[in-house]
Amino acid sequence: MWRNKRRTILTCSAIAFATVLIQLGMSFQVGSYGPMIEGATRFGSGHLQIQHQDYKDEPKLERTIPNSKDIITNLANISDITAVAPRSESFALLNNEEKSYGAMIIGVKATAESEVSYLPKNISEGAYLPTSDSAYTGTTLAKNLGIKLGDEIVLLSHDNLGGIAASVPILTGIFTSGNDQLDRSLVQIPLETFNDVFQLDNDVHRIVIMVENPLDLDATKKAIERILPPSTRVYDWRELMPEISQNIRLDKISNGIIYGTLTIIVVLSIANTFVMSIFERTREFGTLRALGMKNFALFRLFLTESIILWLLGVSIGLTVTILGNVPLAHYGIALSSLGVDQFAGQFYLPDRLHPHIDINVLLVAPLALGVGICTTSMFATARMYRISLIKALRFKE
Repeated sequence: MWRNKRRTILTCSAIAFATVLIQLGMSFQVGSYGPMIEGATRFGSGHLQIQHQDYKDEPKLERTIPNSKDIITNLANISDITAVAPRSESFALLNNEEKSYGAMIIGVKATAESEVSYLPKNISEGAYLPTSDSAYTGTTLAKNLGIKLGDEIVLLSHDNLGGIAASVPILTGIFTSGNDQLDRSLVQIPLETFNDVFQLDNDVHRIVIMVENPLDLDATKKAIERILPPSTRVYDWRELMPEISQNIRLDKISNGIIYGTLTIIVVLSIANTFVMSIFERTREFGTLRALGMKNFALFRLFLTESIILWLLGVSIGLTVTILGNVPLAHYGIALSSLGVDQFAGQFYLPDRLHPHIDINVLLVAPLALGVGICTTSMFATARMYRISLIKALRFKE
């Protein structure tokens, strides 16, 4: 190995470079999923949601959750649950002078909503639902209606009894979520006011639940299902926001193709190095065979050399990855520096991305490179079996 130092160093460097590139890419990829899921669920569905069994497919006003107060009380006994918030909702027409826009009206409990959603913390003006007649809306909707803090909003819809639902809440808060759809189509009012206007008594349409680990929900879902009445169902964020789950799946597939292509390119370049090494040492191998060394022993010798090169390159790559991830995990990378900050709100990403290292990040690249290197070295050493002893001893480069 050390007789041709330059070749050894270049081979180890190629393995190390591929390892670092794949591991850094995968660590940022894995690190983006958690914030993406958290951002999406805290601006919308929550980690889990209880609904009437028919409400998801046909969200009608009368399809409420029976005994919602008892359900919320029982949810407090499930250990993995960290926060619970009830919501009621309906579409309504908002009017201000000659301007009218449709919007989703959501009744919430201000204290509980603050524990499950980022919206109460994204205040750009005013306060979050301080009184029973207050309203909280997005910047785009407020601009479209031409209203400002302290203005009245005329709300018109139909109630649960088939009559007219009308209210005139006062705009006390404006939020900026970074998501255009939310900013132009969402209004929150206190839950008690909503239920009075829409004649819902104490019923709600959704019970939003947050848990400690949103990637492992099966046990919590089963525990919730045991306390639910027959007419209700519990959904997780993957069922409520399938586009997020699909985006993650597509991201894994597309990045897997990129990493696989990079691995193949590196392995083929290393295979070329092995083939040249075999040609250079053909006479040496012929001499060893003439002295009585078996082909399998030569094969094992060359394979051991390949494994040592792989271990050296991977060790260097792992060291660089870990050392590089320490400051990156602390400071992250600003999306504005990548020129994609305008898409952050659409994909529920934070302002800065932080890498995350797990066992898959540490093992995928080394194992893929190891399998490729060992396979190519086996094909390279097949020459030792094909060439005769006489030809090997007479071989000239």
